[in-house]
Amino acid sequence: MILVAGLVALISSLIRREKGEILAAAVAALVGLACLTPLMMTTINPQPRAAPIHDITTDMVNPLSFEVLDDSRAGARNSLAYGGPEVAAVQAEAYPDIAPITTALTADDAYQRALTIAQDLGWDIVASDAERRRFEATARTSVFYFADDVVLAVTPLENGSRIDLRSVSRVGKSDQGVNAARIRAFQQQFRQ
Repeated sequence: MILVAGLVALISSLIRREKGEILAAAVAALVGLACLTPLMMTTINPQPRAAPIHDITTDMVNPLSFEVLDDSRAGARNSLAYGGPEVAAVQAEAYPDIAPITTALTADDAYQRALTIAQDLGWDIVASDAERRRFEATARTSVFYFADDVVLAVTPLENGSRIDLRSVSRVGKSDQGVNAARIRAFQQQFRQ
């Protein structure tokens, strides 16, 4: 709309030879063009669409449950109940790399490291249980500051431990890949 109005004003100003108005109309047309550029770029070079899910987990067979955070959390339109095999199938197709972390660290050491990394990533730890080696947190997106909920649990193994995570958006059918990116960022930091 701005582009069209700017172009009409520019053409009108050029026809009438109104020098002062030509600059203002050209600026309006350029602003309109700048606003349309991202849309034009996605049309020319479309990006793959994110999976239409908002709940990502490292364990699709036995996803972690939230115990402290519930469906009454502020601004939540999405439930914390896992979507089942349908969501798991979409996640497996879209994010085949999302899997539990296995480490040689003891379960207690892995839990402490996970808690530290979550805090370093800016997650707000809502509840933690060192004895059970699990915590729940709220993480926020960087651009619009949307709240997403995260649960993490560490399970002891014979030669180390296993870390599972689940990240759920409070709003939206698709999270645009944010929860998968959050889990990947956590995993990357944990493995460093």
